[in-house]
Formats: sequence, C-alpha cells, structure tokens
Amino acid sequence: MRYTIPLMLPAFSSCLKGIFISSLLHFCSQNSFAQKDPDYISSFNDRPHLTFELASRNQDVVIRNPDAENIQLTYRPNSRSSFITCLDYRWLSLSLGLMKFQSSDGDRKGETKQFSFRASFNGRRFWNSNFIQIFNGYYLSNPQVANPSFNPQSDFYPTRPDVTTTTFFSNLFYCFNPDKFSYRASLYQLDRQERSSGSVIAGVSLRMHRLLSDPNQSLIPIELAPQFKPEYRLISQSATNFNFNVGYVHTFVYKHSWFLTLYFVPGISIQNSYYLSEDKQIRNQQNKATAVSEFRFILGYNGDNWYSGISSYSISFAGKRDLGVWVDDNYNWFRMFVGYRFKAVDRTDLPEWRKKIQL
Repeated sequence: MRYTIPLMLPAFSSCLKGIFISSLLHFCSQNSFAQKDPDYISSFNDRPHLTFELASRNQDVVIRNPDAENIQLTYRPNSRSSFITCLDYRWLSLSLGLMKFQSSDGDRKGETKQFSFRASFNGRRFWNSNFIQIFNGYYLSNPQVANPSFNPQSDFYPTRPDVTTTTFFSNLFYCFNPDKFSYRASLYQLDRQERSSGSVIAGVSLRMHRLLSDPNQSLIPIELAPQFKPEYRLISQSATNFNFNVGYVHTFVYKHSWFLTLYFVPGISIQNSYYLSEDKQIRNQQNKATAVSEFRFILGYNGDNWYSGISSYSISFAGKRDLGVWVDDNYNWFRMFVGYRFKAVDRTDLPEWRKKIQL
C-alpha cells in the first residue's frame, strides 16, 4: 500500500492568489505612493538589466527527537553550483538556471537533481518575491550521531536518493521609508543607493513545502530507531506556513557605488502540517504557531553601467515539540553576480497595454 499526504492546495492557492493580485495592483501604481529623494536614490529602472550569477542553493531538513533534544539528524542535498541568467526591467525580475556544475564529492554524498525558478515584482513601497525549488536526493550530513566511528574525511555518507523536497515560497513586503531607501538597489540594481539609509519593513509570506520518501523506510537510521517513538520516525511531510514578518534593512554606502546591505526580518508562522510516520499513521497538526526568520547580506559595486557583488540569503522555519514530529527547515542561498545595464527604452511608441502596467 502506498501512503500519501494531503498537499493542501485549495487554501494555498486562495492565499497566493490574494497576495499576487494585491501586489500587482500596488506595483502598477507605485509611483503615486512615494517620491524618491534624488540625493539618496538614483533610478535605472527604464534600462533593461542582464545579470549572470554563479549560485549555490541548499535546504537542510533537521529532524529532532522530542524526547531527547540532543539527538538531531540533518539531511542535506548534495547540491550543484548553478549558472543563472537574470533579466530585470522596471518592476519585473526573472531568473532561470541554465547550467549546473557537477559536485566534486558525488561518490561520497550521492547525487542530487535540482530545479529552481524565481520571479519578482519590484515596487518602491511594495515588493513581492516568488520561487519554486525542487531537490531529489539527500544525504545524512552528521552520521556521527548514529555512527560515532564515522570518518568524514574518507567514509561514504548515508544517502537517501528516494527523498524529494518541493517548496513554493511567496512574500509581500511594505517599505516604510521608500523616499530614502531602495531595496531593489541592492538586490536587483534597478536603482542606486547614493547615501546610507535604511527602513523598517513589514509583510506576509507563504510557504508550501512537501517532503516525500520511500513509504517503507523512515528517515531515522536503524541505529537510532530505538530512541525514537514510532510516531516520531518520519517518512513524509506536507506543510503550509502563513507568516507575519516585521524587521529592518539598511544599506551602507561608500563613495556612491560601493554598498553593504544587511537585512533581518523575524516573524511568527502559522503552520498547518501532515506527517506520515513509521507506524503508518498520518497526523494532522493545524494552526500551530512557530517561528520564522529571514536574513540577507549583500556586498557589491553599483556603477553607471556595470554592477557586481556577492550575497547570502537564508530562511529558517523552526519546528516545535508540540507539533508532533519535530522538523526544522533551513534554506540557504549564496551567489556571486555581475551585470550590465543597457540603454534606456524609448517608451513613446510603446503599446498602450505596456504603458498601463509600466513595463
């Protein structure tokens, strides 16, 4: 018998549709909400931007034992670095991976297949980011918990090629200081921050996550199975998180073109989840409060035509003992990028439909 866990698509689709429609209405009319201060922000959004990235993506699945918190199992994809092309113009940003580089330690950590796609809508007061990410193939990154004699320099890591995770994430944020601070200046270089400034930001985000594996094999190693109750021996998980976030972002500027952006946005998450455990029971946990946080730093150069930099971004969803199976999900991205701005588009002869949506 094959067990499946609900995907909770109706609630997810309804929430996502509301966020998407609201965000588009604000983005298309965002110029009427705020006037940027030219001493702080220079705009390049009439110029198409082409960016090339070398990026690394990861997702850690951390399984804890509610009866013994010192026992933690971390599953991680042996993800490949990706060569990504991004196109940014006015309020729209798109990116898609074109090439993936083979991992150097595939023999010891197994192989992972991966896919990702990002689309963002970039206003001055409001911005919305969306991504989908899929990993197939995980390995246990801390096997010493189950096997103290494990040698990380030479031994083969326990692998789970049957494990697949799929995540869809969408957020919508509001900037309280858009006349002096531009988030798209640091992230997409559609603007340039001329002087140091920051802003309080607040928003909502939505995550839909699904983890699937062989229904006849839990993610708990045989050596540790006696220390986990059958209902804690996770096989599959489906979770939807609706998050409320408030935080602060600041860009430090040196000589107009060099910048450092720091971003920290904690929040409260309302999680609805289903778990399939080794006892073949599907457990339903609804409307449970847990913690979520986002952190980003970007260091770069933003010139008149060329721009480049490095950035790191992480999102963490913390589990809780009272959720039943205790699972933390941590997403991490690192990228190096370089890009070029083309000449401004002549908008006088554009079709009316493009003028209306400001694209």
